[in-house]
Amino acid sequence: MLRRIIYFLLVIIVLGGLGGLIAFYAFDFKPKMIAGFIAAAPKPVETVSAEEARQDRWEPLVAAIGTLNAVNGIEMAPQVGGVVKELNFDSGDLVKKGQKLLQLDTDTEEADLQNYKVQLANAQIELDRRQKVFDKGYVAKADLDTARTTRDQLQANVQRTEALIAQKSIYAPWDGRLGLRDVSVGKYIAPGQTVVWLQTVDPIYADFTVTESDFGRIKPGQKVIAKFSAYPNDSFNGEVTTTDARVSSSSRMITVRAKIENPDGRLVPGMYADVRVVVGEPQQVVTIPQTAVTYSLYGDSVFAVVKAKNPDPNAKEPELEIERRFIKLGMVRDGRVNVLDGVKPGEQVVIAGQNKIDQGSKVRIDNSIALNLTVDRNTQ
Repeated sequence: MLRRIIYFLLVIIVLGGLGGLIAFYAFDFKPKMIAGFIAAAPKPVETVSAEEARQDRWEPLVAAIGTLNAVNGIEMAPQVGGVVKELNFDSGDLVKKGQKLLQLDTDTEEADLQNYKVQLANAQIELDRRQKVFDKGYVAKADLDTARTTRDQLQANVQRTEALIAQKSIYAPWDGRLGLRDVSVGKYIAPGQTVVWLQTVDPIYADFTVTESDFGRIKPGQKVIAKFSAYPNDSFNGEVTTTDARVSSSSRMITVRAKIENPDGRLVPGMYADVRVVVGEPQQVVTIPQTAVTYSLYGDSVFAVVKAKNPDPNAKEPELEIERRFIKLGMVRDGRVNVLDGVKPGEQVVIAGQNKIDQGSKVRIDNSIALNLTVDRNTQ
C-alpha cells in the first residue's frame, strides 16, 4: 500500500515538472526567443521624402489680425423729415465732395419763404418811411423802433425758412463711395433716418492689436503687408500711422492703426486682415518646410536624416537612418518655419512619410512622395 502511494506521488511530481517545463517554454522562453529573433532581424527600409534646411534672409515681422475701417464713414441722414423728391445717386456710386445726393419736398417751405419775403419788403418800405418822418421830427422814436423790430423779425423768418429748405437737401461732405440705397422717390423720411452709407475707402485703415512685448517694436512709418481671404494671391502694402494711447485692461493688448492704399476700391470696411509689420532689417535664418515639424505638448520635433551609425558593410549604397530632434521654432512664413535651434543649414529633414518612421529607422529618400501628396490634395 505504501509503495503504491510513493509511486503515485512520483508520477504527480514528474507530471508537474513536465507541465512546468511546458509552461516555461510556452510563456517565457519561446516569447523571448521570438522577440530576440525579431530584434536581431534587419529593420525594413522605409521610403520618405526629405528636404535640406536652407539659409534665407527674412525681415523680422510682427503678425496680427486686424479689421479694415474707413478713414471717414457716416450714415447720410436728413436733419428734418419730408417726402423724397429727387434721388441723384445709386447704390455703390463714387461721389465727389459737394455733390447733391437727395432732395426732399420743399413746396410748403418755398411758399412760406415767398410770403416772408413780401412781408419783409413791405416792412422795409414802412421802416424807410418812418425813418424819413422821424428825421423831420414828426414821429416818436418808439414808432421807429417798432417798425425796425418788425423788419428784423421778418428778416429772421426769411433766414430760418431758407435754412429749413437747405436742410432738406443732402450733399456729400467728402469724396467717397456710397453703400446700398435704402430709399426711393416718394417715400417719407423721418428726421435722422439713414438714407445711405458714405465711406472714404482710399486710403483705408487697418486696425489690429499687438501684445505689450511686440508694441515696443512698433513705430509709425514701418511697412505693413496685409493679406485678405477675398484675394489669397495678392498682398497689399501700407504703413503704420499711429497707435492707441493705452493698453486694453481686459485683453492686455494695444491697438495699432495702419494706412493701406486702395485706389481700385477692392478693400471695404469690415474685412478681416492678416497683417505683418516689418520691424527690422533682413536677417539670416535657417528655415525648413512647415510639413517637417511634428507638434506636441512635449515639444516640437523633426526627423533628421543622417548616416547610419552601424551600417551594413555589404550594403551597395550608403545607409541612412532617422534621428529625432527636438527643435526651437521662430517665425512662420509662406509654408516655411524658422528653426532657432536643433537643425543646421544643409541637414535633411523628413517632409513626408513621418507616420512610418521613428528614432533609428532605416530610410531611403524619394522626393516624388511629397509631389504625389501635393497632387492628391489639389485634386480633392
